Amino acid sequence: MVENLNVDSFYKYLIANGYYFDIELIENYLLSLKVKPFEILTGNSGTGKTKLSQLFAQFLKDSNFYMIKVTTKARSWGYSEKKGTEGHRCGWTIFPEYVEGIVPYNIKDTYEIEVGGHTSTAQIKIFPQLYYDKHNEELKSYFRELYYDEKDQIIKDNAEGTKHKNQLVDLGISCESLQSILFNDYIHSKEFSVKMNNIDSFLKDGVLISKDIYEYTPLNAVVDCVALSGGISANANFHLKFRMYNYLTDEIREYLNSLKSKGESSFELKIKNFIPIENFEPNFNNMNYKIVPIGANWTDNTNIVGYYNVITEDYQSTPAYELIKQAQNDPDNPYFLILDEMNLSHVERYFADFLSAIESGEEIPLYGNNETLRLPKNLFIIGTVNVDETTYMFSPKVLDRANTIEFNTLTAWEYMSSDLDQGDFEGNINYLQSPLIDSDITNLNIEDLKEILSEISYIDNNLWDILANELTEFQKILKGSSFDFGFRVINEILRFMVVAWRYENEPAEWENWQRYFDAQIKQKILPKLHGSEKAIGNVLTSLFNSCLEDRNNNENPKNFTITEESCRYYTSALKLQKMSKVLSDQRYVSFIN
Repeated sequence: MVENLNVDSFYKYLIANGYYFDIELIENYLLSLKVKPFEILTGNSGTGKTKLSQLFAQFLKDSNFYMIKVTTKARSWGYSEKKGTEGHRCGWTIFPEYVEGIVPYNIKDTYEIEVGGHTSTAQIKIFPQLYYDKHNEELKSYFRELYYDEKDQIIKDNAEGTKHKNQLVDLGISCESLQSILFNDYIHSKEFSVKMNNIDSFLKDGVLISKDIYEYTPLNAVVDCVALSGGISANANFHLKFRMYNYLTDEIREYLNSLKSKGESSFELKIKNFIPIENFEPNFNNMNYKIVPIGANWTDNTNIVGYYNVITEDYQSTPAYELIKQAQNDPDNPYFLILDEMNLSHVERYFADFLSAIESGEEIPLYGNNETLRLPKNLFIIGTVNVDETTYMFSPKVLDRANTIEFNTLTAWEYMSSDLDQGDFEGNINYLQSPLIDSDITNLNIEDLKEILSEISYIDNNLWDILANELTEFQKILKGSSFDFGFRVINEILRFMVVAWRYENEPAEWENWQRYFDAQIKQKILPKLHGSEKAIGNVLTSLFNSCLEDRNNNENPKNFTITEESCRYYTSALKLQKMSKVLSDQRYVSFIN
């Protein structure tokens, strides 16, 4: 179970939960999120690829909202259709199922009650209500517009003879506020009585139980909170009310009518065995991530985004679709869609629309109707890759659009004997751990990047010229093969260098730039490499030598003793050496085998 730890560092959070990763790998993972909302994590099974993304989402989740669905009827903006006037309370009675995860009662159970010595059974339901500040004109206008849109749809449905389905929209309730619903200071009793003050109401099925019930339940009747919908927030109150159904018997009815005939208006209601669920663990926080295992038979995107069922006339949703809609409605917080074992099926078959949408910003067409789905900017897609005989290679189209991060396997000795705690992040930790800070980096064009990087120095040269020369060096080597890279890769590498520089507090003289350029060689240039010895043997050797301090010795990567001092780009040199050895032994190699 993940501990709720009061730590500011994600790296320390990982260690406290028993997960040890190279600190530079974590930095690369977090910085890459700023450059592109799509990452591929590759490595042997059990190296923590999925867990890393899951834990980062959990590390961030305290700022999220508890998501529910609400209608867009008149009361959503304080309008009374009956009176034809505005200015009334703005809000909703919420579907009871939304509180099942946060209140310690089974809202579908029946309980024994007693009135005037007469017993019966009753169903007691918990009804949540939420009302927001009626002076918040922005949120009222949002729901007013939705209300009139729905009225137009009702007219259209009636004209076409179609049954109208209520319009539902997402609404978030601040999680921290919701946690104050539960408290421990209450009377623990299996049997208790409450005073009911309206006999006439009780004689109608569906009576509201008096507030006395809160003395015997670990629940507050109302808490202050913040409501969020359509990206608009408002101060609000969240209420819990108890209603009772299916309880009237002839004996109880006769007893209450006798009280009325005597002029009495109140009576005692005894409730038995209305006790909280044992070992109840509330979930006040909708998860800000979903792990979606990829199926080997996936041939289109319906397993991710769902489809419209023309028979039932309902949209068949999926967990991924719900997460995307949740992210749309909560733009200030990041959400993570984790595609587990992404290459178990052909990626292009089920993910092509996502790749295009990530690149172009266009919406994804949904199957079965004319609607589309927008990928919000706060959605991050993480694909994990295990390599064995049952998986498929990624095409250059996929690899070109992602940062590919390799998770190395520690030896048993390293894992069991070493001190795996490498300290902590040394740069701007808030910047690093906030994927939405600087998210507009994706909008920087080549001139914007030149303006920034030209102002950074390294040994009497500006970094822009250095990077131009280095990229040209690698581009020349790959020019004669099918692994050349274009403007997209160049721009994304340069953007990564900018965010890395900002993470290191924007030094005027940046001595550590090679560490981040090394990461980009390995994440953006090398992943597309694959082929036979004839096809890429010389390419690997040339790339390897370009990673060394001395580039002119034409070293054989299989035999060279690598040290950090002998390399410009240490991790890339190690990877190229490993690939060269695999190629020599197996006559074929790819980045991920």
